[in-house]
Amino acid sequence: MKAHWLNPTEALGRRFIYPDADKQEKIEEEIVVRRLSFKVGDIGLLIAENTISELTDMSSICSIPNTANWLLGLTNLRGNLVPIFELKMLLGLNIEQEKKRMLLVLGQGEAAAGIPIDELPAQQTFRMDDKLNSLPALPSVIKDYIPSGYEQNNTLWFNFDHEAFFQSLAAKVVA
Repeated sequence: MKAHWLNPTEALGRRFIYPDADKQEKIEEEIVVRRLSFKVGDIGLLIAENTISELTDMSSICSIPNTANWLLGLTNLRGNLVPIFELKMLLGLNIEQEKKRMLLVLGQGEAAAGIPIDELPAQQTFRMDDKLNSLPALPSVIKDYIPSGYEQNNTLWFNFDHEAFFQSLAAKVVA
């Protein structure tokens, strides 16, 4: 039996299917969101898409007298005064002094604010079926700034509207 060869036009016109190409396309279709995340206690928060964020050390925070205790003070970040909010205190969580804490700055310029965190931020990828149908009970101080969430590997992650949250805190700063 003689082998059947395609003519060059037929051979070049055929669609080549890469191994696992369909599988890769299905995985990409299932991905809903990729976000940078951080934890405040056991509450997982997702940084909004296209948010400028920076991780720095907890150096020279100047306290401000007669303000709420959850406002740690201000720090100078490249010439900008950035308020530092202790979310653990605001949420009524214990502050562990054993770990070296880092400062996560969200936003830039006058809209920037910092949050002390215990662990490095991490990239999270969620699929359509990870999205929560309803949110669990959250601390009242933050619940209005959590529009949606995801559950993955028995861990809850919440979209966090940090801009609106920080604006609301600015109005409450004076104790």
